[in-house]
Amino acid sequence: MFTKYQWLAARLEALIQKNIRTGVNKLPTEQELSEKYQLSRQTVRMALKTLEEKGLIEKKQGSGSYITGRSPKSQENMIAVLLFNDQDYIYPGVIRDIQNTLTDSGFFSMVYSTDNQVSKERELLETLLQKPPRGLIVEGCKSALPNPNLDLYRRLISKNCEIVFLYNRYPELSDCLFVKDDNFSGSSLLVQHLAAQGHTKIGGIFKSDDMQGPERYQGFLETLRDLKLPLFDSQVCWYDSRDLKKLTHTGDTALLKEIVQELSSCTAIVCYNDVLAYHLVQVLLQSGYQLPRDIAVTAFDNTYLSNSDILTITTLSHLPHEMGTRAASTMLKKLKGLPVHSQEVRWNLNQKESTLQSGNP
Repeated sequence: MFTKYQWLAARLEALIQKNIRTGVNKLPTEQELSEKYQLSRQTVRMALKTLEEKGLIEKKQGSGSYITGRSPKSQENMIAVLLFNDQDYIYPGVIRDIQNTLTDSGFFSMVYSTDNQVSKERELLETLLQKPPRGLIVEGCKSALPNPNLDLYRRLISKNCEIVFLYNRYPELSDCLFVKDDNFSGSSLLVQHLAAQGHTKIGGIFKSDDMQGPERYQGFLETLRDLKLPLFDSQVCWYDSRDLKKLTHTGDTALLKEIVQELSSCTAIVCYNDVLAYHLVQVLLQSGYQLPRDIAVTAFDNTYLSNSDILTITTLSHLPHEMGTRAASTMLKKLKGLPVHSQEVRWNLNQKESTLQSGNP
């Protein structure tokens, strides 16, 4: 048989779930609860203490009781993280930032790698549906293309799994939050920088099957247009995930050699990311180019790949720890019932030696 404070604690647990769904993150005051349920303030305090011990609320002196978003069962406080990779490039740091932010608020995470394959994404989502997590932070697979797994995402949502997309999104899931790059302004920043260095023939290489590629392409094109610089289809080349796999796993540079020939009239190139830029520099050097004298290379991401003894590449980056921390914080706010919105994160320019005007020493 429940005591009065246990009865009230159970009622408040139900209220907490309702508040999260309706976007309310604070419980009524002790006085309000006492009057509403006709109980003493001491009984109310004991009920709130029970909820606090379960990790369901946190009390702030002079402010009240706030929902943590956690479940009283620790095993239910899991956030699944689906990313392209979990061991290379930008991903280890992003994963650490997500995990640290979640851990600080009493949640834990399980990380899964999709390799940017919709088949593997589907397999992982089906596994998660067997025991849905509290939330899912996910980098969508081939996000510039139609996705066959939207049905599984909708089933997770129906089971009260909150979803936050990282780096991209699926437009069909318009109610899901996202934290992504401001890709349009990123390309614009690189093109403006190159133009300021005296470059007028600027080429671009973009990834076709991820949302970031078309967005960066659009910023590239519109900035060239606004600066009244030459704009021809031959200045833009494309690659996809399969091309990237050939390049990074087997060392097949045939496509890059074709791209170098296609962009031979350009004095500067905007690359989709550091991975592409790194391999492009190798092919340019093998083709007899003097870098950066003959051609300037720029890229998104500013990883270790953009800094070498051969050439340091002018890049774009975010603030340290920014993307992973923002994604995790967005998820936590959603779970707590706090007001939260999607975000496009702006880029910062890291000027290095690779953008000297063609012909300069």
